[in-house]
Amino acid sequence: MSGARFRSLRRLVLCAGGVVAALLPALAPHPFVLSLATQAVIWALLASSWDLLSGYTGQISFGHAGFFALGAYTAAGMAKHLGLSPWLGLLLGTGGAALVGVGVGFPALRLRGHYLALVTLALAELIRLSAQNWLSVTGGPFGMYDFGTFPGLPAGAVARAQATYLLVVAVVAGAVAVMLYVCRRTRAGQAFRAIREDEVLAESLGINTTVYKLLAFALSSGFAGLAGGLYAFYIQLVSPTVASAATTSLVIGMAVFGGLGTIWGPALGALLLFAVNEALRFVGVVYNLVAVGLTIMVFVIFLPRGLAGLALRRQRLTVRRDALRAEEDAEPGQPEQVTGATPSAEDPRSTA
Repeated sequence: MSGARFRSLRRLVLCAGGVVAALLPALAPHPFVLSLATQAVIWALLASSWDLLSGYTGQISFGHAGFFALGAYTAAGMAKHLGLSPWLGLLLGTGGAALVGVGVGFPALRLRGHYLALVTLALAELIRLSAQNWLSVTGGPFGMYDFGTFPGLPAGAVARAQATYLLVVAVVAGAVAVMLYVCRRTRAGQAFRAIREDEVLAESLGINTTVYKLLAFALSSGFAGLAGGLYAFYIQLVSPTVASAATTSLVIGMAVFGGLGTIWGPALGALLLFAVNEALRFVGVVYNLVAVGLTIMVFVIFLPRGLAGLALRRQRLTVRRDALRAEEDAEPGQPEQVTGATPSAEDPRSTA
């Protein structure tokens, strides 16, 4: 299949998926089904935000649950303690998480690999402990509740669930679209990929890695905070468990399941993995977690590029390398060129 036909087919599939997602409230007008679908969409945003930092830029983070919890507590606290609108609380939660992400990025600029992972893990644990012990603000281990939700929703249970689902889908779709645009259509996306492949080489080529790494931290943590705010106003309860290492582990599993370095792959992986997790709850809480863990293990061993790798393989693309290797596009009699680690800005075939 040629590259143009593959891209057309992919757009068609994405459009069909978007239509189905938009029509889900009419196709399955049940509060339980819509509740699961809404939570899955929120997890999709969280997984995509992690992929922007770790999958696209190569900055491994084990503390994404901390940004998620920070956005949730900020949004809920502004509505509960200051009486602000949930919409304003959502913006403040997103901005607060982004600022903390930049603050973490500054001391972590010289760290790579497991050192950076330990710093981000410590941050998430610090946020969790603060939320658990700051009783007057966060409610302590009992969590924060009774802070309301988005205004203007219908009164009926089904109509309310439908309206909330469409609202969350619209916000998440816009956020994922912004991440895709930044990573694929801007110089920042090219710089992210260059840093991921070889940071020293990127610096030697004149890329300001400090600025772009801070930008990646800000965008990733900000969108994680946005997911946390949506979670808070939908569940209407925020507890310290949202900042636990288990949350980050699940997000990383969703990203690996979907395919690193694609943004849309982790979103799809989150939707499917959350569905598997909830569908197996009838066999027991422990057993469904075991099933999810086994699913992730199988993908890591046999399909390390995830679901996105299955789709990109038809076009002879790799998820971790951004240059196109299409033999059908090679000129007859010309040897196949060895592609570099970073795509050229003038190369229209470069892709995420």
